[in-house]
Amino acid sequence: MDGSLFVLLLLSGLFWSSSALSHPYYYINAAMSWPDAQSYCRERFTDLATVDSMDDVNRLINIVDAGYSGSVWIGLKRGTQKQWSWSNGENTSSQYYNWASGQSNANGDCASIYSGVWHNIPCNYLKYFVCYKNGVYILVQTAKIWTDAQSYCRQYYTDLATIHNSEENYQVTMKALAGYYIWFGLFLDSWEWSDQWDQRFRHWAAGQPLMTSGGCVGMSRSNSGRWSQYSCDVQQPFICYGDDKRKQIVRLKVTCKGKCALNDPSLQTAILNEISEKLKNMNLESDSKISWRKGEDGEVFNKERNHMENLDNKCNRHLF
Repeated sequence: MDGSLFVLLLLSGLFWSSSALSHPYYYINAAMSWPDAQSYCRERFTDLATVDSMDDVNRLINIVDAGYSGSVWIGLKRGTQKQWSWSNGENTSSQYYNWASGQSNANGDCASIYSGVWHNIPCNYLKYFVCYKNGVYILVQTAKIWTDAQSYCRQYYTDLATIHNSEENYQVTMKALAGYYIWFGLFLDSWEWSDQWDQRFRHWAAGQPLMTSGGCVGMSRSNSGRWSQYSCDVQQPFICYGDDKRKQIVRLKVTCKGKCALNDPSLQTAILNEISEKLKNMNLESDSKISWRKGEDGEVFNKERNHMENLDNKCNRHLF
C-alpha cells in the first residue's frame, strides 16, 4: 500500500488516548463553571481529574497550554464531613492511632507528636517536623507551619511521616526532641473527589484551604500546580481523566489510478491491518480499536464529485 496513506492519516488529526498511565488526563480549553465542567467530563470521559501524587501534579501542569498561566478546575470539592487523612494520600480506614486523651476532637486540624502521643493543634503553629524517605524518618529542625513542612518534605524527601503501628510511632518519637511538639503527616480533611476516590493527597497553595472561601478547587499552572478554592460558578478551563468515550472520525481522500476497488472487503481489511501495524510501530495504538465507517448507502468509499466536473477515481474514506 502507498506510504502516502499514512501521511494523510496523521495529518487528519486522529486522536489517540493512551492507557499506559493510571490516569489519562485531558486538558479542555473551554471556560466553564465547576458543575458544568464535571458534567462535560462525565459525559465524554470518566470525571474531573483526580490527583494522587506529585507525579500526577507535574503531568497536569505539562498538559495545560504553555501560554496559559491561570487556574484550571480539578475534581476536588468541599465535602460534608471531616476525616483524618495522611499527607501522602494513604487511606486511613482501620488505621493505627495514638491520640492523647480527648485530643482527636480538640481544636486543630493538623497532628503533632509529643512524648509519643498525638495532639491536634492549629496548622499555622511553627513546629519542627519529621519527613520520611525509603522507610527512614528524618527530623528537620527548622520551625514551619504544617503546609510548609509538607512542601519541604515533598521537595527534599518523600512526604511528612506516616505512622502505621506502634513500632513506627516509637521510631518517630525517638527522632523527635524531648519537650517539643513535632509535626507529622496526619491532617483533618473535609474535601472529596468528584468520582468519590478515597485517596486524600492534597497540594494546597499557601494559606489554603480557607473555611470561608468557595467550595470548588482549581490548580494554578504558574504556582507549581498548587491548589486554591474558588466559587464553583467561576468560569475557567478544566482537566478530565479517563478513557475518551467519543468515537474519533478521520476523513481521508485517496486518489486512484485506474479502477477503484476500495469497497472490496478483503482490501479494506488489508488496509486496516497495515494502518494498525504502522501505529504500533509509532507507539500510538494502545488499546484503541479502528474500523471503517459505512455511509448511508452502506459503502465505506464514495467518489467525490466537483460542481464543475467529475473527478476520475477520487474516493473519500471514513475511519473511526
